[in-house]
Amino acid sequence: MTIENYILKNGPTLSGKIIEFYKNSGASDEAIRKRISRVGNTIFKIKGFFKNNQTFLYHKDQYNTDIFYTSLLFSIKTDAKKHYSIIIALDYHKGYMKKDNLASYSFSPVKNLKTHKSFLNVINDLIRLNIIYEEDEYYTLSPLFSESSSNNFNYYKAIELSEDLLANHFFNYTRSIGLISYNKGEFHSEFCKFQFGFTAPSYISGILKNDKILQPAFILADFLIGSNNNESSIDFFIQKIKIIKSQTKNNFLPFLITDVVTTEALKKLKENGIIIGFVDKIFGNEYTTLLESLISIVTNAGAVLKSHPEAYLDLLNQLNRLTEGKTNNLRGDLFELAVGYYYSNYCQSLTIGKKANYNGSFKDIDVYAVFQEKLIVCECKAYKAKIDLKKIEDWISNKIPFIYKSIKQNDNDKTIIFEFWSTSGFTDEAINLLEDKKKSLKKYEINYYSEKDILIKAETSKTKKITEIMKEYFVNQNV
Repeated sequence: MTIENYILKNGPTLSGKIIEFYKNSGASDEAIRKRISRVGNTIFKIKGFFKNNQTFLYHKDQYNTDIFYTSLLFSIKTDAKKHYSIIIALDYHKGYMKKDNLASYSFSPVKNLKTHKSFLNVINDLIRLNIIYEEDEYYTLSPLFSESSSNNFNYYKAIELSEDLLANHFFNYTRSIGLISYNKGEFHSEFCKFQFGFTAPSYISGILKNDKILQPAFILADFLIGSNNNESSIDFFIQKIKIIKSQTKNNFLPFLITDVVTTEALKKLKENGIIIGFVDKIFGNEYTTLLESLISIVTNAGAVLKSHPEAYLDLLNQLNRLTEGKTNNLRGDLFELAVGYYYSNYCQSLTIGKKANYNGSFKDIDVYAVFQEKLIVCECKAYKAKIDLKKIEDWISNKIPFIYKSIKQNDNDKTIIFEFWSTSGFTDEAINLLEDKKKSLKKYEINYYSEKDILIKAETSKTKKITEIMKEYFVNQNV
């Protein structure tokens, strides 16, 4: 049987499988490799990242078919595990992840490490194969390589917010009991050339190295929330810890903080000396309920704010009660919901976290409110520092024209209004540009609101509760 006929019969495959098949017929390894190197122009190859220098071979007629994608994913799963860990991480997070965060969910080093392909090189391999894409600040998984679900940006945002909240509270918890140095915790940071969701030095007796010069041990943690964690979803953490153990003499305690794991995954984690921190055991059942509520509301924010706005208010109350009155890193994203809550009383339909699509590229829309005669597109920022000129230039020159074209390609003839809501206000240079563009633009309108403007809008709105929300969580009451 020729190699071409083998591939047509059995589907795309790795060179190792072909070698194994022909060896059973008595051919030598060298003879088989020569056959593979001489395959005709109907057989194409993908190489460069499978173990043992294997090549993935497929017939030209199989390209872009189901069997091509299924076979390629299976081959990556079995023989390119570092690449597969990134696919699993993106699939777990519903197809999206911030570029700065994804390395925490892989076991590829973020710094040069001999015999290990770097995280960025693994990413570039996957981009080259169109398995993942870059969308602004995110990496996105092609739906063709999703094993469990279709991409869902809002659900991803909900999971990301939950994991961020959890990381912040793990930081507060570990420093409150003296496990780590009080102000030394870092998020999505490097330890021994690998990235973790949280790292911090510890000087607790018993885990310190017994050297004349005091060297800290380290607390390492990653976070997985929102799905039942099986062996595939937790494998990245086990592999990362194994490599670090073989590379360093530094002492450390590895934590995986999660809500649910299968029996098999739990066994593997324990066998590898990993501390499993269950959310309900560390923070209590109320905290678990809070995360469930957060995920549900953020995932379905537009519908919730239109039909059940009291659920958003309940969420804020829960956060206030269980997070010592602070929303931590959630503040900016909850501000999107606050602006959505404001418009929910006026508009016909509402979308939070919409993706604008134009010619296959995407940009995020924080709040998208549809009225009978107009569309309002909001950019929402709850920063501590004022919005500067550079950010406004990017919004006016890049983001607004892109979203405008995205809307217009659907023959929408409504008036389009772009708004920038900033709880910290704007620099003088940014205001000058905004005023200039506000007067000169003709295709669409732009408006901008700083602290005082936001409070005025809240106080004159149909729902008085919005004023309380803005004052308590987002806007300095002394402006």
